[in-house]
Amino acid sequence: MRLAKSFALLPLLFLLVLSAQAQDETQYSSTVNWFYSACEDRMVIDLSGVMEPGYDVYFQAFDQLGGLGAAITGLRRVSVDGDYSVSQVIYWLGGATRALDTPVSVVIRIASENDPGSTLFQEPSDDTLGECEEPGGTLVEGTDVAALPRIISSSAVFTPNGTLLNPVYSRPIEPIVQIGARKSADIIPGRTADPGLIYAECVDAEGADPGVLYDTDDIRLFWSWYATTAEQVQRHIDTAQYSVNINSIPFSSIAASEIKQIPGSPDWWVFYTVNMRDKWEPGVYDVGFAVGWSEAISDGYDEYGPGTANERLGSRCRFRIQQNPWGLEILHEQPAQPLKTYPGFPQNSSE
Repeated sequence: MRLAKSFALLPLLFLLVLSAQAQDETQYSSTVNWFYSACEDRMVIDLSGVMEPGYDVYFQAFDQLGGLGAAITGLRRVSVDGDYSVSQVIYWLGGATRALDTPVSVVIRIASENDPGSTLFQEPSDDTLGECEEPGGTLVEGTDVAALPRIISSSAVFTPNGTLLNPVYSRPIEPIVQIGARKSADIIPGRTADPGLIYAECVDAEGADPGVLYDTDDIRLFWSWYATTAEQVQRHIDTAQYSVNINSIPFSSIAASEIKQIPGSPDWWVFYTVNMRDKWEPGVYDVGFAVGWSEAISDGYDEYGPGTANERLGSRCRFRIQQNPWGLEILHEQPAQPLKTYPGFPQNSSE
């Protein structure tokens, strides 16, 4: 039968994110609204809501209430972004047929798109097998998580979308190419799974080396600050004085994210990003990074700024751009060009 029990009382489940602009008010970020029916050989599930970048919806069915008992589907990932309204038709594992009026439960979760264990939200949903109804949203395939490559190692650096930088997977991942076509068998040794995403302090973080980069890669520089409370992060934003350059050319503007928590960390974070695009002239580039504070602050672990043991912090990162190996003709830009501001790039200078 169609599920229509206590879930009518909770049609939409929200995840809490604290805004950098409104420290005392809550904002809703990723949401999921589910509705499913289950019958002898399959289930039909409708999913809708709003999903922030870096996260997806996952679900799995079980033969007892409360998400208990044996799994009768694999753990499924549904890739969604922004506003979404999608449906899936999933047959029971092994082509099994199940008796009507027997219990079934589906566990719904929102988690990182690369790590279903990094869960923001999880809830079991109970029903009994009855009649399967038609999908109510756009029918999509989804992915069985068991078939996905698994992260076996990574750096310990969180990226702006909440994942860990430079993940290494259990099987090769197709490198990202921004321009033109290429053979899927061209797996490049030394390429990271997120090429072009560069941590400004990479020399001080194990596993954060940018790896092999090409003139077709979008170069995105980022760094972050975390503290035990959102108020402490806001204090950092208000007093931080950054000096960041590439080949001694300073950046004129830096974009800051909202203050947020991310799965796998008890702290509050802000991420700073500079999107420098592609078409870089092949060569070596050096990022210089330093930060000081106009007043003394605390991150809940240590103190920083005037009169403290950490009046100023500094680091760096070096990366090399190579000509792409696919024979694509690129009109290269001079090293100074990627520092210009592009239309639509949000401005929130910390200088």
